[in-house]
Amino acid sequence: MDHPRTLLNNELQSKYGRALESHVRREIWSSGSPSSPMWHATIYINDMNYGHASAPTKGAAQDEAALQAYNNLRRERMAGGGY
Repeated sequence: MDHPRTLLNNELQSKYGRALESHVRREIWSSGSPSSPMWHATIYINDMNYGHASAPTKGAAQDEAALQAYNNLRRERMAGGGY
């Protein structure tokens, strides 16, 4: 399976092309102590939350949020709702 962030990026590129950045916003932040932070990632598409995840590493939070967003986009497309 492809990397979740790559899958999402490819899906979004096919939909928005060069205008991608005007449709997608990513928020990444950490909480907790510096020695054991919890990372949070949220992906918004057209200001709607398509994926959110928390994990002990920044990359894991980004990957899970991307996978959620990708799966939500696919479900919308399969249901005929477009994006």
